[in-house]
Amino acid sequence: MNTTQARRQMEEILAGDRPFGDCDYIRQRARLHYRHRLLLLKEHSKGAHLLLTAQEDACGDRHHQVLGDPAVRVATDTWLSAVRGGRGLPWPEEELDTVLETAAAQGLRATVPPLAEGAADLVRLHEAAGTWVWSEPRAEVDPLGEFFRRVFSASFEGLTLTNPEGRLCETLLRGAELLHELCPMLAPSALSHVHLVVVAGKELSSGPASPGFASLTHPRIPGVIFLSAAVLGDAWQAAEYLLHEAMHVKFTDLEHTHSLLDEDYDAAASPLIRPHWNRARPEAGEGWPLDRALTVSHVYTTLALFHSTVAARHEELADRYGPITGADPARQARRSFDRAQYLLHRLGRHTERLGAGGRLFLRWLGGINEAFDPSPAPEGAYAHLVLDLYEREADTIRRALSRPDAGRADEDAADLRSAARQEISGCLAVLAATGEPSGQGHELQDQDRVLTELESSGASFRDSAEAFLRTRNLVLRALGPVPPAAFLSPVPHRPEETVAEMVRAMVEESGRRLGALLER
Repeated sequence: MNTTQARRQMEEILAGDRPFGDCDYIRQRARLHYRHRLLLLKEHSKGAHLLLTAQEDACGDRHHQVLGDPAVRVATDTWLSAVRGGRGLPWPEEELDTVLETAAAQGLRATVPPLAEGAADLVRLHEAAGTWVWSEPRAEVDPLGEFFRRVFSASFEGLTLTNPEGRLCETLLRGAELLHELCPMLAPSALSHVHLVVVAGKELSSGPASPGFASLTHPRIPGVIFLSAAVLGDAWQAAEYLLHEAMHVKFTDLEHTHSLLDEDYDAAASPLIRPHWNRARPEAGEGWPLDRALTVSHVYTTLALFHSTVAARHEELADRYGPITGADPARQARRSFDRAQYLLHRLGRHTERLGAGGRLFLRWLGGINEAFDPSPAPEGAYAHLVLDLYEREADTIRRALSRPDAGRADEDAADLRSAARQEISGCLAVLAATGEPSGQGHELQDQDRVLTELESSGASFRDSAEAFLRTRNLVLRALGPVPPAAFLSPVPHRPEETVAEMVRAMVEESGRRLGALLER
């Protein structure tokens, strides 16, 4: 997708197509959805009745501010789910009623969203968006703010709300400005679904070994995106993560207003789709349920456009926003298209688990990718996704092995050499199975002899680490040029197995060995 016209056309579709792109249409449907939920709740809640009455004379923007407010939506969804399911409430009815009553009163007099009214200093993300940024301090009497804190604590163990100041806040706002510069139609469309941006951090008590996060949304906290300081290194990074999470929030609104999933759908019983570009983790299960795969395919389709635009315009914008950092944007665009296409193909195998809206949504996203992806992989191909993980892991391993506290024992050096030789063996077997010519075969064999010599001499950890990283580079150079279709070929003498499965097994085994070593 190298032309300005193609990028503009793709952006117009993602930002304005009805029913899945047009933000005004989706917001109107969301307003009706929450009005209906309040009608169902009003016999149980004085606050719900007052809020409905207050909204009768409100204009469209005010409807969006109040009925889209995160505190209002969480209180409404939580209470109605308990009523319908006959379950207990996680918070007292009095607190939920207070949230709705307060929102009703503020809706009559205030010009800012109910949850935002408690902020001492209201920070808006961008002049073209109604999104605001969580900040402290807040008002002494702040029922909605206190409720949101409780919801946050219950939802994200080990994280804490922070007050982005100075450089962090500046980078966040510049990221929003850059996003509007790069995607003038898509940015306001996506961010119109986001009411609040929270910069969150780790609690001190969670300890240095606890896992961090980059960015996230929570399906039970609609309208909010949560970012870590780690993704606010510069405006380019901030713009990417704002768009990424905004599209997840937009998808949540689509889920609330369209029949994306079968009415009996249960994520716990859903077929799983394995994202081969992520390292498999026991605690994460064997893959993503269909609803997760749907929202991620939506995000990756959007990121393909974003990175394609960055690739075309970063030099032009460098004077204003600084140079880009991280991966090459053209490669990021290719990676995003590859992941979206893979997920869409896999989702196409399970259309009976989707609702009528979900099948239309899948067809819509598939059409966008088919029209604008300049070089899609063959349907069913995934070895290129596994090799993408392999390449990214090489960088992670390089950083981990260079740390001052990295292992230095003879046992660690021996394990590195053994892992490298296993990867050479696996790569040579893959090359033989594909029948593709490769000039790297001799280099791999030479490297295997080097590793044997290092083993005989009891080489140091540093020399073994350097040999391991060189091995990874040789494997990538050997397998990178192999056409994706070649990996779909059956393995000679094992027709039930494809070459892609050999690649996956090689990368997974290597990851297990290296993971155990790096965790020592």
